[in-house]
Amino acid sequence: MERTRRGTTTRYFPIFALFFFLRLVVSLSPDGQALLSLLSEAEPSSKLSSSVLSTWNPSDPTPCSWQGITCSPQDRVISISLPETFLNLSSLPPQLSSLSSIQLLNLSSTNISGSIPPSFGGLTHLRLLDLSSNSLTGPIPSQLGKLSSLQFLYLNSNKLSGKIPQQIANLSSLQVLCLQDNLLNGSVPSKLDSLISLQQFRIGGNQYLTGEIPPQIGFLTNLTTFGAAATGLSGVIPPTFGNLINLQTLALYDTEIFGSIPPELGFCSELRNLYLHMNKLTGSIPAQLGNLQKLTSLLVWGNSISGPIPAEISNCSSLVVLDTSANEISGEIPGDLGKLVVLEQLHLSDNALVGSIPWQLSNCTSLTALQLDKNRLSGSIPWQVGNLKYLQSFFLWGNAVTGTIPASFGNCTELYALDLSRNKLTGTIPEEIFGLKKLSKLLLLGNSLTGLLPKSVSNCESLVRLRLGENQLSGHIPKELGQLQNLVFLDLYMNHFSGSLPSELANITVLELLDVHNNYLTGEIPAPLGELVNLEQLDLSQNSFTGEIPSSFGNFSYLNKLILNNNLLTGSIPKSIKNLQKLTLLDLSFNSLSGPIPPEIGYVTSLTISLDLSSNQLTGEVPESMSSLTQLQALDLSHNMLYGRIVVLSFLTSLTSLNISYNNFSGPIPITPFFRTLSSNSYLLNPNLCESVDGSTCSSGQAQRNGLRSAKTIALVTVILASVTIAFLASWILVIRKHKYIMEKSSSMSNLSPGAEDFSYPWTMIPFRKLNFNIENILDCLKDENVIGKGCSGVVYKAEMPNGELIAVKKLWKAKRDEEPIDSFASEIQILGHIRHRNIVKLLGYCSNKCVKLLLYNYIPNGNLQQLYGVVLLEILTGRSAVEPQVGDGLHIVEWVKRKMGSFEPAVSVLDSKLQGLPDQMVQEMLQTLGIAMFCVNSSPSERPTMKEVVALLMEVKSSPEEWGKTSQPLIKPSPHQS
Repeated sequence: MERTRRGTTTRYFPIFALFFFLRLVVSLSPDGQALLSLLSEAEPSSKLSSSVLSTWNPSDPTPCSWQGITCSPQDRVISISLPETFLNLSSLPPQLSSLSSIQLLNLSSTNISGSIPPSFGGLTHLRLLDLSSNSLTGPIPSQLGKLSSLQFLYLNSNKLSGKIPQQIANLSSLQVLCLQDNLLNGSVPSKLDSLISLQQFRIGGNQYLTGEIPPQIGFLTNLTTFGAAATGLSGVIPPTFGNLINLQTLALYDTEIFGSIPPELGFCSELRNLYLHMNKLTGSIPAQLGNLQKLTSLLVWGNSISGPIPAEISNCSSLVVLDTSANEISGEIPGDLGKLVVLEQLHLSDNALVGSIPWQLSNCTSLTALQLDKNRLSGSIPWQVGNLKYLQSFFLWGNAVTGTIPASFGNCTELYALDLSRNKLTGTIPEEIFGLKKLSKLLLLGNSLTGLLPKSVSNCESLVRLRLGENQLSGHIPKELGQLQNLVFLDLYMNHFSGSLPSELANITVLELLDVHNNYLTGEIPAPLGELVNLEQLDLSQNSFTGEIPSSFGNFSYLNKLILNNNLLTGSIPKSIKNLQKLTLLDLSFNSLSGPIPPEIGYVTSLTISLDLSSNQLTGEVPESMSSLTQLQALDLSHNMLYGRIVVLSFLTSLTSLNISYNNFSGPIPITPFFRTLSSNSYLLNPNLCESVDGSTCSSGQAQRNGLRSAKTIALVTVILASVTIAFLASWILVIRKHKYIMEKSSSMSNLSPGAEDFSYPWTMIPFRKLNFNIENILDCLKDENVIGKGCSGVVYKAEMPNGELIAVKKLWKAKRDEEPIDSFASEIQILGHIRHRNIVKLLGYCSNKCVKLLLYNYIPNGNLQQLYGVVLLEILTGRSAVEPQVGDGLHIVEWVKRKMGSFEPAVSVLDSKLQGLPDQMVQEMLQTLGIAMFCVNSSPSERPTMKEVVALLMEVKSSPEEWGKTSQPLIKPSPHQS
């Protein structure tokens, strides 16, 4: 009986407990019961993990003692403040609408999804509503326009869609309106001028917002911040903005805004931050901006602004950052800029500035970054540059500066990056530079520097990149370089260095690139170089190295390019080459290597770009293992003593270029599509090679015809000698007629249009496959009506050949007379000529005469962004396809990345999650590469970099950990916190 009573009590205890809890809840005030809806909607885990919610006791008569809750004297809830409390709500409880006395509701960063209840419009006492940094979706309810007491509205950083409701204009007390970083669309309501108390208006990061900026915003005279960056807004900047006398920050970067910068902005006397970069602005920088005494940041980079830098800018005495780079600004750098004594960053790169560097800039003693690269500056570097004690980076590459490198650079003790490349500098490298303890990048390539590389280079222990190529430096390469334990890049190519290559270089264990090609180096290649296990590129070509290729080179497990051509190397190709499993290019041509091609070379399946073993003394057959090189694009075995059949080459299905001439190969030529289109020049002087129908046996009489027996040879020679005189006379007549035809053709072409003299004969036409048209067919299509695009390197024509085939013809721009000619034609040929890849349009061939260079491509109709190199980079970096559902609801990857970069999320969030877990140095390199990708997908084709520039940018990405955080102008510029 006792056991029965106990069981009955146990059975009914949960019911008693529930009844008791309900009585407690019933005793709780209505406001408290409404608040409990937050608990009922929240995930159980969030209740347990939140110390805030643990204080919410349903047995209390009122919620006034609960953490995050404030009540009035009448015990009515007037404030809910739970920022960064992990509520994890699937929706906002509509019960909160019953809190009729509430004045402050802050649920920011609480992981809420769902939509904003329209019933919130009934909270008429609400002064602050903050639902920012959640995952709210749907439209902004128009009912919020009824919140007549509302002063602060934060809905930013959600996924809200739809239009900005017109009813927002009814909130006459509103001081802060933050709607940035959502998915809002439509235009900005023009009636917002009724918000006379508004101080902050931020709508940036809504890429679907379109239309013009309403001029009425210029009448919101209390406005201190207006941010509309990273949107689709277009039109001009309203001149009415000149009325905003309290404006401190104007952020309009990365939009479709065009026109000129209104001079009326000069009346915004409180303006501190003016962000107008990455737009389509034209015209000049108005001199009236010089009236802005409180301006600290002026960023207008990445537009099409022209004209000079107004000297009046020097009146902006508070200016800290001035960035006008990547525009079309001309004229000289005003010496008056030297009056900006608090200026820290001066970026004038990539413009058309001329004249000399004004010495007065040395008065800007707070400068940390001075970037003048890619202009047309001349004159010498002023010695007063040594007065810039805080200078960290000085970029001057790509100008026409002359004279010597000032020794006073040695006074810039904070300097970590000095790039004077591609100028006309002469003289020696001052030893004082190597006393800079923080210098990590020294780039002087492409000048006319002479003298020795001093031994004192070893004092610069922080050096990460030393690039001195394309100068006239002489003497021995100092062994002291081996003491630079942080050196990653060492470029000494195309100088006059002599003597041996120091074995001490093997001590630089972090070295990734060693390039000494085209010098006068002699002796054997030091075997200890094999200890450079991190090496990725090694170029010792065009020297006079002797001896054998060290077998220790097999230790290069990260090597992707090994270039040893044009030396005096002997011996055999080392079998250890099989260990180079990341090698993509191997060039051993023009040496005296002997013996057979080692079978181990077939194990290097990473070879994709080129394998060149030509002009050696190699013997034997092509090893069967080479059939594994299925990704190889170019193979050159010419000018050796190889023999046997070439059937193995038929397995190299990615080949676009092959040369096996001047050997002793025999047997049938493979009948694959590639071999069928191959020029006979690829087989020259292989007398026993023959054509075949089935690929396994020679066609009747082929071997004899290719191998010319002695009797036939004598007979043929007799016939030829007998015909020489007649042939000579006939040739002479043909030459005269051909010359006359060419002159007539040139004359007729020159009469076509003012620029047509560029198309004069003679022409050279080099095909990469069999072409069924000639140069005349191509030239006939180069008309204005056939233009389909223009870019920074040339104009593209759609050309229909007589046989109906469509091709794209790219005519490269000529170099300007006042510039050094840049051989972008040769660069594109080198990069594209032998590439076979799904993301790269096939190059069919090229044509050239004295003045004009033409590239011939397959014509691809309806081309889109997915065919751009930048999109390929974005796919790699983000781990996403160009278009897929999870990329921002079907956004193209370019738009998705732009939106992410314009938001407040860390830039690293754009990267593939696999990359985010890498060491910080590598993550930063990926972010720099992301910046390059965004350059490549610029909406304006004329502003995209050439492939040559892309390669240069990529070469500049890698650096050591200590460099990051110091660079003043990264490829991905930090978005100001005012979108």
